[in-house]
Amino acid sequence: MALLGVILLLAGAGAGVAAYLATRAAAGPVTVTAFGLSRDASPLELVLYGAIAVLLFALGWALLSASARRRARLRREERASARIGEVEESAETARLEHERRFEEAGLRDDDLRRRESELAARHEGLDTREAELARREAEWREREGPSRADVVTGRAEGSVADGTASWADDGRSTAGSDKPGSTDRIDERAHRDTTA
Repeated sequence: MALLGVILLLAGAGAGVAAYLATRAAAGPVTVTAFGLSRDASPLELVLYGAIAVLLFALGWALLSASARRRARLRREERASARIGEVEESAETARLEHERRFEEAGLRDDDLRRRESELAARHEGLDTREAELARREAEWREREGPSRADVVTGRAEGSVADGTASWADDGRSTAGSDKPGSTDRIDERAHRDTTA
């Protein structure tokens, strides 16, 4: 690009020298009339007027092209800044969405921990109640003897009529409401109470 500029400068200087040499042979001044003004100019003055006109045209053209380049560069920068703004906005939106999801996950974790502790407390309460029921059943067994229903269901051994019935220790003794025949045992006890 710089080499082309040097070549054009040399070509312009050569054209100016050729114009001066061509007009130097003229016999006298040339009358120049423009915009209502008239002037007698020498050939050298005419060459200078031409050079000034070409220089002004070149300067105007350079200013116009520089202005167009500057406007194009500003438009490119505006588009790039708009794109950067969109990318930053989408990144900020994505960041906020991730933070919201993390907060929701943290709240869900807290809720799950709270529920887990509630379930553990309930489980502990059920274990306590089950132990209490087993203790009460053991106390009841010590107070009450086995009934015919207990002998029939296998919870007791021997004969109730002979008085040899005793509780079977086979590990199947839990709360009475879970066992088949528990209503029979209650009915048998009620029958014993009425016959006694």
